Amino acid sequence: MNGIKYFQMTDKNMIQILDKTNNAAIGVFLPTPEETRYFQLVSWGSYPASGSSIAFGANKDWKKLRTSPTKPPFWYSENSQMSIVVTPKQIFVLSSTTKTPRTPIPAPEGVKIPEGFLAFGKDSALSCWLSDPAPILKQKLNEMGVPLELPAEQLFISLFPLDRPAADTDQQMYEARVRIKFQFIGQARILTNLLYLARRNYVAPAKTGNPVQDGAAMMSSLLFANPAVQNEHVIMLKSPPLSASDIALLFSMFSL
Repeated sequence: MNGIKYFQMTDKNMIQILDKTNNAAIGVFLPTPEETRYFQLVSWGSYPASGSSIAFGANKDWKKLRTSPTKPPFWYSENSQMSIVVTPKQIFVLSSTTKTPRTPIPAPEGVKIPEGFLAFGKDSALSCWLSDPAPILKQKLNEMGVPLELPAEQLFISLFPLDRPAADTDQQMYEARVRIKFQFIGQARILTNLLYLARRNYVAPAKTGNPVQDGAAMMSSLLFANPAVQNEHVIMLKSPPLSASDIALLFSMFSL
């Protein structure tokens, strides 16, 4: 994400944290008139809260702050523009584009999960949604030479691990499933028909080593590799088998 800073972690540190994490949720919030761009992470697991306090306290870059008498203190790094709270069962992280300290613990009301999202992502390795998918959908269609604007109301994406690894490398493979919901059935029908016509002449491009071109190729593969399935207001798409590097290319196209 442009403008967001990250503190460096070794592979060993990351493995230790992941080994103690059961699941995690990340929210990416784009700029508004009232807010700057920031991301917020909450993970659930079993963590050494006391040990982390010693580690943060021994690092001069991190300071213990409290922005409100009614909220718990947190560790803040101005250099990283990041706030962290570690408890025995949860980790809260917030990083923003400004140097203004803010608590990483979300507001009690949290973010409302869209209807149908939990069922769509059940048993997936990773699931996400876009709150306002119409602009990004328009942008990606235009980049692919389809000058069309369709007011999508919901966009869900889930990655499901496949039982069989890749035959040539034995690496874990995944299947991406995309659910796009429109306000009107006619809008879903238009996009389904366009994808059908484009798929008839689709030839999968070879990888070039160029991240931009290869990312666009992966997006094309997601759209055209399998037929789009329409169910009233909703379109369902399914990708071919994807490796971890394929997934990274796909995500690189959605720069925030």
